[in-house]
Amino acid sequence: MRFLKAFLLAVLLFPVELATHEVMHLAVYSALGVRASLVVTSWHLGTLGTPIFGLHAAPADPAAVSLRVLLINNGTGPLLAALLLGVLWAAIDRRSRVARAALLANLCALLFFSGIELAYPLLEEVGHVDADVLLLPELNYGSVLLIMLVTTAAATWPRSGGFRLTPSGRRWFGVGARQT
Repeated sequence: MRFLKAFLLAVLLFPVELATHEVMHLAVYSALGVRASLVVTSWHLGTLGTPIFGLHAAPADPAAVSLRVLLINNGTGPLLAALLLGVLWAAIDRRSRVARAALLANLCALLFFSGIELAYPLLEEVGHVDADVLLLPELNYGSVLLIMLVTTAAATWPRSGGFRLTPSGRRWFGVGARQT
């Protein structure tokens, strides 16, 4: 039951994570002197054509944005959002496994976005590879759902009193191990 609560909370937090991520893109663009705005995008999922919506920080003049600025923005935007959520994650009591698992899942999603957003211009501009597959909503949102499933499952997995790796790096096998 803890896993289901954590997963659903992670999914509910995703729009907050996405909005924070895109606002951080706007902040980075602004710091670099690039005018940009937040755009609501409409994607169509798969063969069903089901519309879903997303957010995107778009420069006013994309042609005027250098590769260097694009790479700084694409990598830094999600990482700044991760920093903010990381502070919140660290402030939450360690006994609140559901909330911490949901935030951790969103932190992992932000790391995924940082990686994929850096990969796209590098593949396109430097590697001369058509990387449009990285823009597919199935890949973006599908990967995030998978990340959230795996992260919340791992973070809420029942802990046994047996094997434990302590902060000092020693292994405990049940005898004398602290229970959490």
